[in-house]
Amino acid sequence: MKNGQILVHVEPGKVSEARLRYAVSMAQKREMKLVGLTVRLSPGGAVSTIATDIHAIAALCEASEECCRRAQAQFAAVTKGSGIECEWIEATGIPLQIIAAESGRADLVILGANDRRDPDGGVYEIAPADIVLACGTPVLVVPADAPVSFKAQRILLAWKSSPQAARAMKDALPLMKGADAVAITEIVPETVAETYEVSAQSVADYLALHDIQATVDRMPAARDTGYQILQAAADGECDLIVAGAYGHSRFREWALGGVTRTLLYDSALPCLMSH
Repeated sequence: MKNGQILVHVEPGKVSEARLRYAVSMAQKREMKLVGLTVRLSPGGAVSTIATDIHAIAALCEASEECCRRAQAQFAAVTKGSGIECEWIEATGIPLQIIAAESGRADLVILGANDRRDPDGGVYEIAPADIVLACGTPVLVVPADAPVSFKAQRILLAWKSSPQAARAMKDALPLMKGADAVAITEIVPETVAETYEVSAQSVADYLALHDIQATVDRMPAARDTGYQILQAAADGECDLIVAGAYGHSRFREWALGGVTRTLLYDSALPCLMSH
């Protein structure tokens, strides 16, 4: 019996291949089906990138067609002999809209951090923040330097008394149940808000009901809270960070919280984020 479905965005290039191998490893260890998705740009999708005239749009769509062929070949080569159930999807349109829509039938979406470090990558950019804020599915953002083998034995949960953090924590319950160590890190601001808040210790008590024994580390806020979380994860030799994603969208102008931006773009570890 399969334990759900992973959706992974696939592009050509070495960075995407490493992310795909990470996704395959996770699907094997979690006994999940893996769905690979690539997007062929439609004229409207090309306009949503940097194309401005009819010739640039046509050239970008043609290049996108070739990228899709290379992505499919890469997916077939990496998943061959993996022993997992696989599905390949090649859709035409606007990448953000298609990925957000397809996430509705997945338990988890795996994306790259989009640091554009692969010159052989695709022709369009996917900002992970766009997907995190647009879809209702937890998103695992895998940086270019992440290991190709999935590992979640030591997990850091970045806690803040908020719906986003609570959702991320619950989305990560299956992973935390299989971990050797779970550390809840709570950054305490200098000024205490008057609103009622749930403490990290209360969260640890809740996790204990799920047979997850978590430690609690409360630390005073410094200048950059995001880097405090990254440093705590490094000090704890963690494999994975779990956090809520904060921000909102309006007409594709994304406003991110500072901590969310740091975790999305500066973390050397995979980050599981929910909004």
